[in-house]
Amino acid sequence: MNGEFIPAGTAVVGVKNKALNYGLGVIEGIRGYWNDEHEQLYLFRLADHYSRFLDACRTLYISLPYSVGDLCEITVDLVKLNNIKGNIYIRPVAYIDEDSLRPSLVNGNYGIFIALVEPGIYSLNELSTLTSSWLRISSNTIPPFIKSISGYLNSALAYSEAVLAGAEDAIFLTRDGNISEGSTSNLFIVNNNRLFTPPASDDIFPGLTRDTVITIAKKELGMETDIGSLPKSALYAADELFFTGTAIQLVSVVKTDHRTVGTGTTGPVTARLQQLYSQIVLGETSAYRRYLTPVW
Repeated sequence: MNGEFIPAGTAVVGVKNKALNYGLGVIEGIRGYWNDEHEQLYLFRLADHYSRFLDACRTLYISLPYSVGDLCEITVDLVKLNNIKGNIYIRPVAYIDEDSLRPSLVNGNYGIFIALVEPGIYSLNELSTLTSSWLRISSNTIPPFIKSISGYLNSALAYSEAVLAGAEDAIFLTRDGNISEGSTSNLFIVNNNRLFTPPASDDIFPGLTRDTVITIAKKELGMETDIGSLPKSALYAADELFFTGTAIQLVSVVKTDHRTVGTGTTGPVTARLQQLYSQIVLGETSAYRRYLTPVW
């Protein structure tokens, strides 16, 4: 935290802090995967995550005294200091570190911490979803292409509405009625052995897992991905539907808006992509070792 390794219990932010009061900050999420056979912990796309993190900081006028390389080195040191030899989730946060009533981003002091979290927050293999009555935040409100702390209120409202209605996650629409994404994940549709996913212009967060899936679908399965606007009805005609994200990884959606998707179970394309992704993050596919940072 702010240049020091300290016990988690002593890492505090004051009750008057603007980041707490107004959500003035950005977060990132990074996963590490333990391979028993290799006796190695692999951090997935670490530099890409921190490059995105610093881009988000610049968007919010947050100036940090660290490069991508610095943050990668600090993170590896943090994991080693905690002697992690198992799966791990890493949560970097940059924030406005001031006590003030004015919700300003400029001319302030900035803080950063990187915390380790148990990764078992998503355990479902197949999901039911509902289209949310809450619209996805747009680029001219709170930028959806960064992980802003305040932007997650949008996600929380959609997710909570879906859960209270008996589903397990939500799907956002844009103000134009196009499909955007899940509450905290990107969305893919499989139709006629082809992938479809919404574009950045439909207010999605451009996820690294999304990017990885597009890459491996083409290289390993010979499947092209159509990136373009999709109407809500495309959900109901899908052969398969799945979410992607660092935390959720690849999870099949088998029911949406009280309609069965495909056969009602994880489809063959989704299952194969799940298998490939698992092999890649565990360091079992040499062609994608560039994505991995070994800790030990």
